Amino acid sequence: MKAIPAIDLIDGQVVRLFQGDFTQQTTYSRNPVEYAQQLAEIGLDSLHLVDLSGAKQGKLVHTSVLTDIATSTNLNVDFGGGVKTINDVETILNAGAKQVVIGSLAVTDPALVLSWINLFGSERFVLAIDTDGTSVKINGWQDGSGKSLAQVMDQYSEISDLTILTTDIRRDGTGTGPSVDLYTALLRSYPNQRWIASGGVESIADLQQLRAIGCWGCVVGKALLEGKISLETLKAFNDGRL
Repeated sequence: MKAIPAIDLIDGQVVRLFQGDFTQQTTYSRNPVEYAQQLAEIGLDSLHLVDLSGAKQGKLVHTSVLTDIATSTNLNVDFGGGVKTINDVETILNAGAKQVVIGSLAVTDPALVLSWINLFGSERFVLAIDTDGTSVKINGWQDGSGKSLAQVMDQYSEISDLTILTTDIRRDGTGTGPSVDLYTALLRSYPNQRWIASGGVESIADLQQLRAIGCWGCVVGKALLEGKISLETLKAFNDGRL
């Protein structure tokens, strides 16, 4: 399993939200490009870059940050937030992202997203299907979709090896540990997909638990920014030394 550092962006700043609530925002002093360079210098190879401004506004906002990171590091960056059109997909890929993260549109218009997958290849996408425990949330977690995870996943069941990132919004930014039961159930129901866990990770023990159940990856954000997990320790985990 790979632990993937995350950078969330609002107005060009590195932030974290509590349970996806834009009114409960912590802003960190780190420059996002310099932080990404630090990740690369320590030997990490991936980055989950989230345009929260874009997700909230329904349009791309921070592609210039993506370009700066892609041109100054060798990180494999997945980028999402506000993706609505095929032009957005092309803009993100041309800016240097290895993968485009599709959130709301994967829920509201699966036929369109499937057409992009067929055109660009499934390896160029991460589907972000996030839940509050009751239903899948969309539009930067501001709105309910009226759909369950199973209802959304049924639209993509014929495609194997899709990368699916699922955040348990109740755990996001809380440091209360990941939703192991949720991911265990998803791995059992959809064993042909590559599941990335997100939300609540506080320690290497959390990561080890997710690795033990078979998650393909896990996003780590606040725990890194606040020093609960060091970059060196994350690298050791990814190298299989922990």
